Formats: sequence, C-alpha cells, structure tokens
Amino acid sequence: MRRKDFSDFEDQIRDTLKNTFDAIDFAGLKDDINDRTENSLNEVKAKLRDRSHYFNEKIKRKRYYRHKSMASKDTNKTKMYIAKKPVGSISGILYTVFGFIGSGTLCVMLISYSIFISFLSIISTVNFITLGLLFSFFIASIALALRGLSLRKRVKRFKGYVSTLNGLDYCSIEKLASDARRNNKFVVKDLRKMIDLNMFPQAHIDDKQTYFMLNDEVYDNYLESQESLKRRNEAELKRQDELNDPEKKELRNVIELGKNYIEQIGSANTAINKEKISIKLCRLQNVVSQIFHHLENNPQKLPEVNKFTNHYLPITLKLVNSYRELNEQPVQGDNIKNAKNEIERSIDVINTAFEKLLDDLFGEVALDISTDISVLETLFTQEGLTKEDFKK
Repeated sequence: MRRKDFSDFEDQIRDTLKNTFDAIDFAGLKDDINDRTENSLNEVKAKLRDRSHYFNEKIKRKRYYRHKSMASKDTNKTKMYIAKKPVGSISGILYTVFGFIGSGTLCVMLISYSIFISFLSIISTVNFITLGLLFSFFIASIALALRGLSLRKRVKRFKGYVSTLNGLDYCSIEKLASDARRNNKFVVKDLRKMIDLNMFPQAHIDDKQTYFMLNDEVYDNYLESQESLKRRNEAELKRQDELNDPEKKELRNVIELGKNYIEQIGSANTAINKEKISIKLCRLQNVVSQIFHHLENNPQKLPEVNKFTNHYLPITLKLVNSYRELNEQPVQGDNIKNAKNEIERSIDVINTAFEKLLDDLFGEVALDISTDISVLETLFTQEGLTKEDFKK
C-alpha cells in the first residue's frame, strides 16, 4: 500500500471515530448513569431503612413483652399473698340487702299494727307482745343492715390497701393511712383484723407499727436487717466506749495484735508443711490463743502479759519466719540445717515457757477454787455432813 493510500485510510478511520463519538451524547449518558446510580442508592437506602425499622420494632416488641411478662410475674407473685375473695365481699351485700328489706317491711308492719290497735282501742297483753316482737325483729334487721354496710366498707378499705401496695411486697403504715384517709392506729388495727381473717394470709406488721409486709420472706429479711442494724449499733457503742475508756482501748489493741500474731504463726506453719515442726507450731499457736482468750475474759491480767505481747511474741514470730525462709532455700547446707535445728529447740523452750505463763495466769483462779473448797469442807464439818460424822 502506498503512503498516500495509507494516509487516506488513517483519515477515514479518524473521521469515522470522530463521527461516532460526536454521535454519542456523553452528557446525556453521564446524566443517565448518575440518575440510575442515584435511584439504585435510594432504593438500597430505603430497603435498609425499612429493614432497620423492622428490626427496631421487633426489638421493641421483645423488650415490651419481656417487661410485661416480668411485671406480670411480679404481680402474680404478689397476688399469691392477697385473698381473691375477701371476707365480706358476698356476705356484706347479702346482709345489707336483707337487712334493709327486713327493716323496711317490719317498719311498715310495726306502724300499721300500731295504728290498727290504736283505732280499735284494744289494749291487751297479746298486742304488747306482738309489738315487742315486731320491734325486736326491726332492730335485728337494722343491725343486720349495719353489719352488711360495715363488711362492705372493710372490703372497700381492703381493695384500697391493695391498690396502695400496687404490686409491692411492703408499704409504710403512714402511706396506707394517708391513702385511706385514716389515722395510723386505725389502719394498724384494721390490718391486724384482715390478717386474722386471712385476707392477707402471710402479712406482718413490725413491732414499731411502721411497716406492713405482705409475706414471710419480706418479714424475715426485715428482721434480719433490724438485727444487723442492732449489731452495728452495739459495735459502734462499744467502739465509742473503748475510745472513751483508755484501758478498754488498750485491751482491744492487745487482743487484735495477738490475733495477728496467731494468724502469722498459722500461715508460716502452712507454708513450712513439715510434720515435725508443724506439731511444735500447732502447740505454739494453741497456747498463744489460750493466753489471749484468758486475757479477753480477764482484762485485769493485762499488765501480766505486756512483756509476753511486746517482747516474747515478736521474737518468737521472727524465729518462725526465719525457719520458714531457711526451709524455702533450694540447697540445704550444714549451716541452714544447724540453724533450723536451733530454731526447733528454741520453739520447744518457748512452748514450755508460754505454757508456764498460762498456768500462772490461772493462779488466782486455782487459789479461789481452793478457798471455796476449804470453806465448803469447814461448813460440812460444822453441820456434821462429812464421812467421819456418818461413821459415828
């Protein structure tokens, strides 16, 4: 192909492509693509929004029904302790209806009979007896109607108390009295009567007449909390007493210090875990515990154990902890073994000394017992109640 022909062919191709691109509406194509893209995105957003709304509504419904179910359970649990048909709900209506019907009828009969005998001017015993019977039945009918009204009022108050409780297991007497527009004393008496009639089968009123509790579980929790509060108050009073009394404060500090020493000896014994030394440490722990127990019951002995607490026990604990450290060494050389043997012998000496101290603390007790026995023997001899006197 010649160069000229090739150049013409290129021109033809160029013209063809130019005409083709000119024929295409790129702006319209771009707008169309944008429109389609926007529509697709809007459709996706709408679907996602609808889907999200659907899931949110589903979650809300689940939460609503769960909350409703829990509230229903609580309400049902509360209803277990409330009478479904309180005493007087039916009898009160019957008493009221029959009482008013009877009293109205008897009133008419009483008036009619009185007019009848007054017109006839007949005065006899039979007439007086008849009037007396009619009047008695009239009074009984009125009493029956009043009884019915009283029962219906009590049922109304019962429903008011239940409404005030509103599903709760307890409520203050003051709140119940306020809603019922009665004084506290009346409400307490009213509630006690309802409890006796099993309108509130498990209900309780506290000793201070402050709270009304619907079931035994709440009442037991209340008693436990009151007992806990009492213990805290006693502990606080005791602490204040100790702060005001230096001797009691010193005694408490010594007792607490002793308990700390006992715990540390026990902890070291557990860590050492060797039968031979463990027996010695158990003996040590036991005698120290007995000394502090005796001191707690006999505060006047505090001066006698000051040296024991401030000098003997710290040195003893230091020896025990030293044995513990030596025992934890991976290599047990001659020096370590000798030191451990020395400590073991020292603990034997310490145990003996502490047991002697404990025995000395009981010296006065033994003396008092000996004195009491001597007095008894003297009295028995004077009264002729000894064995020798029986032989005579």
